[in-house]
Amino acid sequence: MFFKKTGSVTTAELDAPGTVIGKDIYLEAVRLTGQESIRIDGTFKGEIDLDGSLVLGDTGNIYGDVIANYFLVAGEVDGNITCSTQLHIAATAKVIGDIQTPSLVMDEGCQVFGRCNVIGTKAQQDMLQDRDGVLHIMAADDESDDDA
Repeated sequence: MFFKKTGSVTTAELDAPGTVIGKDIYLEAVRLTGQESIRIDGTFKGEIDLDGSLVLGDTGNIYGDVIANYFLVAGEVDGNITCSTQLHIAATAKVIGDIQTPSLVMDEGCQVFGRCNVIGTKAQQDMLQDRDGVLHIMAADDESDDDA
């Protein structure tokens, strides 16, 4: 995967996926993990945790939480999404769940129902997390008060 600048938005160019789940396939699993890129055009029910990239085609559905390096959503996701580089939500996409990513691209017409946390790298996220694991975004001139 590599990134290219198109106008004012940087988007990812994907390598060919190593695994494809076709549009007539229904797959239910506790957890799907791996290192390579995957494309889903069918239905997947369960958690996904990939070090690679994930593409959800416009006929695809995911019911469960997703963790991926890069995720292009054109279908429907019912679950929380965490990406380490970029999440791209296409115009045909519908996401029901919370999003956490350092880079978010949302095409006009997409539907998102949930909270979005768009914040730098994993190290920056860890610095901003409090004891309850809640992310806080502060302006540069805000002072942190640990007694509050």
